[in-house]
Amino acid sequence: MPNIGFSAYLKLISLNERPRDTAIRGRVSPTGRGYDFHRSMKRAAQRLLAEGAPLDEVLATLAAIKRPSERLSAMQALTRLAAWRAENPGEFLTYKPATYAHSSGLFKVAFTPDFGVRLGRAGTAVHIWNTQKPKLTPRTVYAALSLFPELYEDGGAPDDFALLSLREPQLFRLSEAGRYAGLGQSMAEKVAESFRLAVADLVPDHTPDHPGSSPG
Repeated sequence: MPNIGFSAYLKLISLNERPRDTAIRGRVSPTGRGYDFHRSMKRAAQRLLAEGAPLDEVLATLAAIKRPSERLSAMQALTRLAAWRAENPGEFLTYKPATYAHSSGLFKVAFTPDFGVRLGRAGTAVHIWNTQKPKLTPRTVYAALSLFPELYEDGGAPDDFALLSLREPQLFRLSEAGRYAGLGQSMAEKVAESFRLAVADLVPDHTPDHPGSSPG
């Protein structure tokens, strides 16, 4: 069962049907994992937020990134993150990851908070997004976030869930989702159907209609 990171899942549900099917076929084919373009940025964000390292010091460590586009993207993201944090100086918090498993057994989605922050009275688990394409919409962001609140045990659950897009920057809080909060399962079903088709193409005798089946 493929375990998809939250950002990767958000990309999938932001795509139209045909490119989503293509992306998922790439995930089920035995070709190995792709390169994580944002890994260095996420590590630097931890130093900035959790360890309180000065921005200049954190940016200096990013100079070691060999790919110019990745280095520039990471530096811009950290600069925007520092500015956002300066405007939102609430208590720094930490939250455990949570994993949503689709009932089909075809895929899982891991929500890993990059940091937590107290916004007003709400302890908020925040995932960072710094991808240029596809362009985010509130509809897809809130649908993705809505999969996770019920997966946390009492006492360890955040009061709110959010995605911080560093492209603008903009914070999407699940508590502000309105009518979009109920779309999580329907979008997950679309992803599951794409996985069913991809697995059927890869393994012709696979019978994905059985919830217990798993793609190899």
